[in-house]
Amino acid sequence: MTLSVTLCFTAVLFSQYSAILTAGSVMKNQGETLTIVCTTEDTDPIGLYLHLRCPERHEVFYYHIDSKTLTSPPEFDERVTVSGDPKMLTVTITSLQVNESGVYSCVFNFFDGKRVEKETNGALLFVEAKVAVTDKVSRTEPSTSTMPEMLVLVSAIMACTVVILCMLVTAVWVVPKVKALCARRREDRSKAHNVVHNAVYEDMRAHRTQQI
Repeated sequence: MTLSVTLCFTAVLFSQYSAILTAGSVMKNQGETLTIVCTTEDTDPIGLYLHLRCPERHEVFYYHIDSKTLTSPPEFDERVTVSGDPKMLTVTITSLQVNESGVYSCVFNFFDGKRVEKETNGALLFVEAKVAVTDKVSRTEPSTSTMPEMLVLVSAIMACTVVILCMLVTAVWVVPKVKALCARRREDRSKAHNVVHNAVYEDMRAHRTQQI
């Protein structure tokens, strides 16, 4: 089940059955065991249904409390156990399968002049499929076809790093040297201009003195 499908599945089921999902969401791997504690505040329950919605409703089992008789469809035979106090029954489902993901809800039934059913609590279950050993190896080890692409990427990164280092060296060492050289040249030109200006001024002054 992909992430996007899982998120969509969660949002839809949670929005519809948030009132009974007291156990929240549960993640299990295929073949693992699910445990749900079904509770009721009412007295003298007759029995307990466990329903699965995915999204249609399916009956997982019916448990008659007085006789402790468990009735379930063939796909859940010998995989379900129920134990505990009548108002707090612990349900265990073994060997979970991927198609058993969905909303599990506890429904107690009573007799109050007539037969009454009350949905009390439940859990949202996700069962993830087993990953084969070959799939794990293929996911963890890069294939030979992807190696050239990786080498090209590494080479490009190294080349960019060298270019950036050269630019940093230029900015830190070369640029200040060039600025200092330009400053010295401007200073030399200013001194030469002042010398020429002073010489012209002295010549003009001497010429005026001679005329007087």
